Amino acid sequence: MDDLEFRRRAYADPDDKSPEFLAASASSKSNRQFLEDMKAFNRKLSFALEEPVPHALPDKLMLSHLLRQPDREQSRWRYLAVAASVAFALGFATRFVTFSPQAVAEPPAVGEVAVTHVLREMPFTHYIDEEVTLETVNAKLRPYGTRLQDLSGMGKVYYANHCMFAGGPAAHLVVQGEHDRVHVFLVPMERALQLQERFSKDNLHGEVLPMSYNRLVVVSDRNEDVSRVAERVKASLEKAI
Repeated sequence: MDDLEFRRRAYADPDDKSPEFLAASASSKSNRQFLEDMKAFNRKLSFALEEPVPHALPDKLMLSHLLRQPDREQSRWRYLAVAASVAFALGFATRFVTFSPQAVAEPPAVGEVAVTHVLREMPFTHYIDEEVTLETVNAKLRPYGTRLQDLSGMGKVYYANHCMFAGGPAAHLVVQGEHDRVHVFLVPMERALQLQERFSKDNLHGEVLPMSYNRLVVVSDRNEDVSRVAERVKASLEKAI
């Protein structure tokens, strides 16, 4: 049983007692730790589901609902009075208040979004091999206005799918680098992000390259030359446009 099959079965049933599953769990320290994590999660989930509903909660909810039902006529005049007061207060206050652009929430940094996404999915994407075909990759790239003529320039592709990146869809590929797997995101150009040419966090680093309609975001381990992979992927995509 390979590591991917072991993790799939551990997700489904961490208490699996089959001989091959037990042998796989004892074959490495990482497998044992992963299985313990799954068992601990199941225990927490079971405890949360068994938490009883407080006996008096239904009565309290009903009473709270009834107390929030005032007389309609009184409510109508009360709402009108509140609305008038708010309108007056806003009109008066805005004469003296100058709104600063800094008060608007800034968009997230592209590197922070990319690294968080990679770390969250790494337990899955680090082991998966979907034996991706050219047709599969191009089906994922089509909504972003690009495609590949072949996979030779891209190299081995383990995974191709869509993902959510800073509140909107993006293409997510996992390809083979020189030393480790490399995560490639194709993010539409109009997506609101704080832009960075290069970024690093924990044991990961990445690079961002502009393209015709998208930004190419490449993330991998610090030992990987992400610049080389980014240029290789960009050349492969632009060649087919």
